[in-house]
Amino acid sequence: MTELFSAPIEQSLLSAFMDFAEVSDYIDQVQIEDFYFGKHQIVFQHIKEQHTKGESHDSVIIWERIRANSLEATQVDESYMMELASNIGVPGLIPTHIKQLKDFSTRRKIHDLSKHIGTIANDTLSYTGESALEKVQSLVSGLDNTSNQQATYSVKSIAESVLGDIIDRHQKMHEGIEVKTGVKTGFTELDNKLDRIDRTDLVIIGARPSMGKTTFAQNIMLDLAVNQGEVVLFMSGEMSKEQIMERMISGLGQIPLKQVRSAQFDSEGAGCIYRAVDTLKKCPIFINDKASPSLADIRREARKVKQKTGGKLNAIVVDYLQIMTPPDKTGNKVQEIGDISWGLKKIAKDFGCPVIALSQLNRSLETRPNKRPVMSDIRESGAIEQDADIIMFIYRDEVYNKDSKEAGTAEIIIGKARNGSTGTVRLATDLGRATFCDLSPEYYTQLQVVGQSAGGGV
Repeated sequence: MTELFSAPIEQSLLSAFMDFAEVSDYIDQVQIEDFYFGKHQIVFQHIKEQHTKGESHDSVIIWERIRANSLEATQVDESYMMELASNIGVPGLIPTHIKQLKDFSTRRKIHDLSKHIGTIANDTLSYTGESALEKVQSLVSGLDNTSNQQATYSVKSIAESVLGDIIDRHQKMHEGIEVKTGVKTGFTELDNKLDRIDRTDLVIIGARPSMGKTTFAQNIMLDLAVNQGEVVLFMSGEMSKEQIMERMISGLGQIPLKQVRSAQFDSEGAGCIYRAVDTLKKCPIFINDKASPSLADIRREARKVKQKTGGKLNAIVVDYLQIMTPPDKTGNKVQEIGDISWGLKKIAKDFGCPVIALSQLNRSLETRPNKRPVMSDIRESGAIEQDADIIMFIYRDEVYNKDSKEAGTAEIIIGKARNGSTGTVRLATDLGRATFCDLSPEYYTQLQVVGQSAGGGV
């Protein structure tokens, strides 16, 4: 078996860390567990402590600290410290040695993790198949992120970094270069309210049945892929991939969904369908229609998409939250939904892409005179309200009032926007063609005139 450590590399680094003051920045890049030998971990621990306190140190000081601890002194004696001191490290080789040290450390963690996974696989009492898979993926994800863990930075360094980013974006925009800092919904007024959806946001879209939440989400997904060139993973726990494709063809081709589903269309309709399909074939959209997907399923499919696209994944859409399989089936629906919403937020952060999840609303709102949704209408809402960065609701008055003057429009009610504005945006709807779209400027002008008349012309 290949040895997953190197004593000479560890000794060389320890020697350099003790005897060269100018290498202090490198100490922050190394963790105690990166060293394989216990006595090397003891030596480095004292080096790290001295460095953290801002106190100078050399081999003599480190030995004095070790000698003060009788247990440590039995593992690291004076003769070994003298051996380390005689091993003259080369400052110029420190980056190379650190890279090799961390490579060995990572491989040891993978080896240890494989044993842990074997234990989980055989523990049929503590884990179901799904919860075991979720646990394993969580462990693997944690291992993948260990090298990217962020240290604590001073406000000065953060300010300088952020200022540099702002100036860089400003310069690029001044030069007419497109700068992407997040993603857009594709709806002008809505994007003006939200500003943008950040790369680690959890976005919840809530609505009662027949409001068009799946269509709305698919419209956002199509704009992301077609107009913004973003890679999107769509996890559909409710509709089949064929049904989703029919809706996208209807929306892109602006041909009635009924004609697409029945295959009863004329030559003009055929042209619309072929053009829509031609556009869709070029779209970086990936669809998984497994019923009741779990968090583990989403993580697995997200990794697959990144492998297929050279590391790109810009958004994940989940339809819908309440039919997902929870990590642990406790029988407590509130707890289960809380675990799912937190898991989705963690996926957004881990993959660096927003997760847009659809949510059913409580039936109780149907009994209110004003049936516009509010935050408490989200089923099992407590954890979702906390975890989500953006929460939007869809309300179409014509669903409840057949003679509504607002027929053909929808209210997108922004209940929460961590970095944007709350309020209501109106969109035109044609669900027969699977479409939400911006209203014409004339509509807003007319709306303003009506508002002024109602307010006495003010």
